[in-house]
Amino acid sequence: MKLPQLVESFILFSNTHLKFLAFGTLLLITGAAVTPYFQYGYSTGDTWTPNRVKPVPSKSSGDPPVLAYWIYGSSGDGERILRLLKATYHPRNQYLLLLDASSSSDERSDLALSIQSDPLFSEFDNVNVVGRSYGVNPMGGSGLAALLHASALLLKISSSWDWFITLGPSDYPLITQDDILHAFTFLPRDLNFVHFANTSVSDVNERVKRVVVDPNVYERKNSPIFYATGSRNAPNMFKIVAGSPWVILSRSFIEFCVEGWDNFPRKLLMYMSNVESPLELYFQTVICNSPGFQNMTIDNDLRYVMSKNETLNKMGEMAIVARSFKKEDGDGLMQEIDTNILKRCGNGVVRGKWCFDQKTNVSMTINKTATEGREDWRWGDINSVEESPRGVKLGQTLSRLAGEGTRRFDGCRDNI
Repeated sequence: MKLPQLVESFILFSNTHLKFLAFGTLLLITGAAVTPYFQYGYSTGDTWTPNRVKPVPSKSSGDPPVLAYWIYGSSGDGERILRLLKATYHPRNQYLLLLDASSSSDERSDLALSIQSDPLFSEFDNVNVVGRSYGVNPMGGSGLAALLHASALLLKISSSWDWFITLGPSDYPLITQDDILHAFTFLPRDLNFVHFANTSVSDVNERVKRVVVDPNVYERKNSPIFYATGSRNAPNMFKIVAGSPWVILSRSFIEFCVEGWDNFPRKLLMYMSNVESPLELYFQTVICNSPGFQNMTIDNDLRYVMSKNETLNKMGEMAIVARSFKKEDGDGLMQEIDTNILKRCGNGVVRGKWCFDQKTNVSMTINKTATEGREDWRWGDINSVEESPRGVKLGQTLSRLAGEGTRRFDGCRDNI
């Protein structure tokens, strides 16, 4: 199997709105939007060449949604990212993987080769790896720029996904993809899951007055942020709102932030380039200053933050992801999740209704048979899911929240 070819892809945003974003993002991270980026292609070598059209998710009424996952990490996180990918994999979804500039080119090549050499990922062609990386610090503007860059790439890669979900190497799913897709099937596709902190306007304003410099916008390698000696005034044209940096965002909201007609997301992006932890502020502020999205948001990020000596039976039923798993002590609990919740076997992906044979314990969950002298890959229906009682309960809870209007966040009205 050959090493996947390094393909230079020029993201030339012909759309007028995307050009405006390119200017704002360029101020945060050089090359994030308008210069070339490298992406590993899926040249699978000489041993296997599919001669049929790849399966495409159905988007008819009543079909499950399509999720777009951005999974990112730093040096040494390649194996954790790969495990997280397999724990969250479903053929309907789209996946974009990133190892930031603290990783070596060999690490990124190894990750891409792991993806390219797995016939399952090649079959459905829904996993992409960013080859040429850049510095990312979640505490600075480069972290926000990286997230927006990932969402823009996913918009370009696929036109079918409905929600954008961010995952880091310390995250791990608490529910199968079949259950998540079932629970989200009955929700409005424009719904966002964003947690808002109970923080006063004055406290947030004091926080944003302090000027932060993120060297990752102009240096090749990851660097810590540092604080300028001076300060600045808090904005008086809009109110800053804080919350969790972990979000699940609708495609319509991502398009509003990345290529929307309103100038506010771009103005805010430039302001956030010198704010500490803008990932805890940006999306909450856009929502609360954009009336059209205030009633399209549930104040919950669907994450469970673990405490010390965590056990599986304590984790919240509303959560779909738990964090923060540490390298040194997280494997035992993750293995327990694999065994008792995800039913993930060995080093394989989590099986679902889309699998052709759910009884076979194999790393690839599709079967291979010889047909007329060539390899033929078969799978089940990728447009059907088999929910468990856990998925049914989650779906009922989320549907009730959306139907009762509790998605309206009172803090927006209180703060604006």
